[in-house]
Amino acid sequence: MSKKTTDSVLYWIRSDLRIFDNLALWEAAKTNKKIIVIYIKNLTSKESTDNLALNTWINKSLQELSERYKELYNIKLKVYNDDIYQVIGAIHKETNFTDIYINTTFDPEVDKIDAKLASKFNNSFTVNSYNSSLLFKPNEILNNSGDFFKVYTPFWKKALSKLSLREPLPIPKINSVYKGNILSIKELKITPPNKIWQKKILEHFTPGELSARQILKNTYEKISGYSENRDFPIKNNTSQLSPYLARGELSVNEIFFSIKKNKNKIKSNDYNKFTAQLGWREFSYNILYNFPNLSSKNFISKFDNFPWKKNETNFQKWRDGNTGFPIVDAGMRELKATGYMHNRLRMIVASFLVKNLNISWVFGAKWFWENLFDADVANNFAGWQWVAGCGTDASPYFRIFNPTLQSTRFDKEGKYIRKWIPELKDLPSKYIHAPWEMTDLELVGFNVRLGKDYPRPIVDHKTTRDEALKNYKKMNNLNE
Repeated sequence: MSKKTTDSVLYWIRSDLRIFDNLALWEAAKTNKKIIVIYIKNLTSKESTDNLALNTWINKSLQELSERYKELYNIKLKVYNDDIYQVIGAIHKETNFTDIYINTTFDPEVDKIDAKLASKFNNSFTVNSYNSSLLFKPNEILNNSGDFFKVYTPFWKKALSKLSLREPLPIPKINSVYKGNILSIKELKITPPNKIWQKKILEHFTPGELSARQILKNTYEKISGYSENRDFPIKNNTSQLSPYLARGELSVNEIFFSIKKNKNKIKSNDYNKFTAQLGWREFSYNILYNFPNLSSKNFISKFDNFPWKKNETNFQKWRDGNTGFPIVDAGMRELKATGYMHNRLRMIVASFLVKNLNISWVFGAKWFWENLFDADVANNFAGWQWVAGCGTDASPYFRIFNPTLQSTRFDKEGKYIRKWIPELKDLPSKYIHAPWEMTDLELVGFNVRLGKDYPRPIVDHKTTRDEALKNYKKMNNLNE
């Protein structure tokens, strides 16, 4: 075992691409030892998939973070893409650092890595971990039986009764940095996006902590009317903080602190509805902690017998936004163009995939994970299981969205549809939600030919709804 004789510590960035309100960085700085700062790409199997949105965002954010470390502390942020233990081992061999400082991610895959670190290196260094990503550690909020909550509302009610926010931490003062070269492993250059799609989606968002903090500054104004307007995609009454929270460019503690600080400027309904979204994230991580296979396995096991279809053609049309249902296609095209999708649309397109196309939620969740900027390991999979009816506190399976009714309710004038499906932009509002209700002759008058300019519906809603309910009933009978 090597002796802890050196004066350096390692701060390892994961889902905490920020300097403000960063517990691990703050504690590392308090040691007054020389600090080494690293980032290791593709930490988990989910990150190493072909996730262009996630990697595009992270690369752009790392560029900014690297510049800020250089400017504030004269620290060179080191980025690697090698085996985790090889990287840590090589750095330790070179520097003999005494401690690693990390913020816990509460991702089951990363938790296993963290648990293995100290023993892997024969306790050659101390692993110091902090909760800088959640308001509560998983299982900190338990029901009266001492078990984890499986229903959101009582979970959040109890969590709010125990909530104790801390003053967000400012930028820490770092007195000393490690200046040596670590030559035994290859360091990566942080490359800007070079693909047309990546450049295109960056036109809609600016990754990085500085942009996140600017948005946060005016969030209380942004969520004015949130409770009434959050379901209407064209009104843009969402905070759009989710990508920054998912990548750790803002801490949930600071977001909640900022909202609570401005509570007197916010209507109570808006305040409660908005903070409840933060509560759902807490709830989702609590579920993930107790059910680590949330990304691939049904929480309600009887759904293991559900007769899902494997229809690659329909799945491809769903992914491309060519189902013939305008509101569904608009949502999927927004995702493809921007790496983002309005929350109401996420529920609509998910319901359509699972209950109208009868395709397993697992495929939809994977597609979201690979294309969303704000893909979050707990929120994404808990949300899909909620829609599919197989998760905790799930929406009942027999609750099946009618996409046309959802469209007329939340996009009455079709403004959202016209934005993302320009081929339908001239249709009257009465028919833009269901263009198949017009005759071919009427459609030609608006330069639309179904099957050529825009697809005909790939399924009949009523028929597929009835089939879904029949399958659900059959599944229940099999499990009785």
